[in-house]
Amino acid sequence: MASSSSATNSINNASPLNGVLAIRQYLDRMVNDPKCLGMKAFLLDAATTQIVSAVYSQTEILSKQVYLVTRMDKSGDDGSNENAQQQQALSSRDNNSNNNNKAEVGHLKAICFCRPTPANIDHLGRELQQGRFQEYHLFFSGILTSGLLRLLAESDVKERIQQVQEFYADFLPINEDLWTLQSRHSLVMTTAAGTSWAPKYATQYERNLQGLQSMLLALKKQPSCIRYAGSSPCAEELAKDLHDAIQADDIFHFRRP
Repeated sequence: MASSSSATNSINNASPLNGVLAIRQYLDRMVNDPKCLGMKAFLLDAATTQIVSAVYSQTEILSKQVYLVTRMDKSGDDGSNENAQQQQALSSRDNNSNNNNKAEVGHLKAICFCRPTPANIDHLGRELQQGRFQEYHLFFSGILTSGLLRLLAESDVKERIQQVQEFYADFLPINEDLWTLQSRHSLVMTTAAGTSWAPKYATQYERNLQGLQSMLLALKKQPSCIRYAGSSPCAEELAKDLHDAIQADDIFHFRRP
């Protein structure tokens, strides 16, 4: 693992609440990074695929020397017996195909843009072990914990990782002042708060909290007051957790111009 860095990335000349511009400037910084000059591949997950397609057209991506856009998790295993039998039957052909694919993309630099989740770290670990690309530049859309960073470093046995950064683009902009987290069943999550059903939606709750943190970091906002619906236990808990996260982490304390 060549280098690792984590920093709050400023959004220059962005309007106060322009989500499209904030996301676009982050993506521009990824593909135009001096360490990533030349022919590139874009490795994405399900969430970041939607984010990139919301602000970049295919023509724009090609103009930035990105010649391959692919999902790092598209070859997942569903765990079924039928799928396992098919994989075993096709293993020989798959090995030949993997060797051919590696030869075809081995000259490309990989820009990996994904959410900092255990599942994505697992996908990246398998990708690094295969070492299909010349080098890897990792950009996470949220705060990467030290535990996940350690797992990532342990997977980089071929030392292909050139940099690790946090670019807080963990929300999907519909237009300049309308964004979504693409989090399904949020209404059910709010009604389950404070009940025995709440643990079932813990992952979804964490996704909403991380998305709100990303919005604040991308737009460099440190709210002094967080309002919430007093009749909603879930909104109250979310507001308190967001407030605690802001107070506990210096990354939310931006320099005044």
